[in-house]
Amino acid sequence: MDLEAESVIRASRLMGVGAQSGAVVVGLSGVRRTRGLALVFVAASVSENTQREMGRLENQGARIFRCEDLADLTRRMGREDAKVVGVKSGPLAKGIEKVLPEKPRK
Repeated sequence: MDLEAESVIRASRLMGVGAQSGAVVVGLSGVRRTRGLALVFVAASVSENTQREMGRLENQGARIFRCEDLADLTRRMGREDAKVVGVKSGPLAKGIEKVLPEKPRK
């Protein structure tokens, strides 16, 4: 699901705190190694292969959001260069989900 800039900014307010608690995984290699992710934010600029790879995380229960500018999300963590960010299942993910659009109904 493509995520609008306004939603990215709302999520970023919570994300900075989560990075300190260990509930947020920054970077592609970290996201690849982490199980139990609830949310994954992917920069629109990543390769198609990476987008497909992150899309497979949906089969593991993660919601995937494509962001035009991920720097808005990662700036509070001091990682404006990151292209992928994951949030582990738990209270932080539930809080962030409240400020994101609902899942499209099938």
